[in-house]
Amino acid sequence: MLPRQPTNMNLREKLCRRVQGKVVVMGIGNPSRGDDAAGSCVAQQICSAPAVHIIDAQDVPENYLCQVADRQPDTVVLIDCVDLKSAPGSVALLEKDETMAYWPSTHRVPMGLIVNYLEGTTDARILLIGIQPQQTDFLQPISADVLSSVEVVARVLNEIFESRRISASVQGANPLTGEVPA
Repeated sequence: MLPRQPTNMNLREKLCRRVQGKVVVMGIGNPSRGDDAAGSCVAQQICSAPAVHIIDAQDVPENYLCQVADRQPDTVVLIDCVDLKSAPGSVALLEKDETMAYWPSTHRVPMGLIVNYLEGTTDARILLIGIQPQQTDFLQPISADVLSSVEVVARVLNEIFESRRISASVQGANPLTGEVPA
């Protein structure tokens, strides 16, 4: 069982080790279905950063897959509402083999197919941040637990991207590629 609420340090540590190079963040979720909007809400709260492209795909992530591939990312971070069989608002960082178990979903294309497509068209590391919903009923607001987790996930991603930007500028690196001039 996962913790009820994510701890900033735990999620930050896990993501810091895995998020590298050019990054695409795709928030997934239907804004009309309560907690299902979680991924979309995270995408809307992420600040612009060098070498980071943010997509608010809402409930049609399949419409953005070519855009993701065209960016030639090193890391793709997908954020979606996932039934983790845990307390509402729980957060988990899932690897590819773990994404196959999460179907059906509120979007048309299963997450496993999205991950397989991205792996086949990019050389990127694909990560899924799953947020446990409380409810996904139509025309309902996001629950307090999920909203709290959305804010934590967005804050952690923003901190990671800001620290990468600062690190690149201190080292004199190109903020788009991370390369340090010789």
